[in-house]
Amino acid sequence: MGIFVVATWCVVLSAIDLKIRRLPDALTLPGAALINLWALFVSPSWIMGGVMWAGVYLLTAVMLGGIGGGDIKFALGLGTAVASVGFDALLVAIVGSSLISVLLCGILATVKGVKYAKIIPHGPSMVIASACSFVAF
Repeated sequence: MGIFVVATWCVVLSAIDLKIRRLPDALTLPGAALINLWALFVSPSWIMGGVMWAGVYLLTAVMLGGIGGGDIKFALGLGTAVASVGFDALLVAIVGSSLISVLLCGILATVKGVKYAKIIPHGPSMVIASACSFVAF
């Protein structure tokens, strides 16, 4: 049951991110809070997954840009959910989401021009990489 709730949360956030290129706090924060509250009772070590992914994104945002606050908040919940499968899955999701985004930026820069590629939504890449991690691990 829980996986379907998280999957629905991810699909809704991805659709919003594709449409408005923003992940709204009204959905990222409650989702992250509920997932981390669940993890607190089941296995508190999973929370480190969310903290790790959000930390990587925060560091990337500060040093390089390209990652927004919504992506960081989304990573806080999504990272905890993926860590429930294993920390190997988490590392694959973190690296995979970045690689997917870089690949999409390259494709969009080639097809539509560099300006368009700079505003690619990152949420769907996070969801695709996380889903792959769930299936693979």
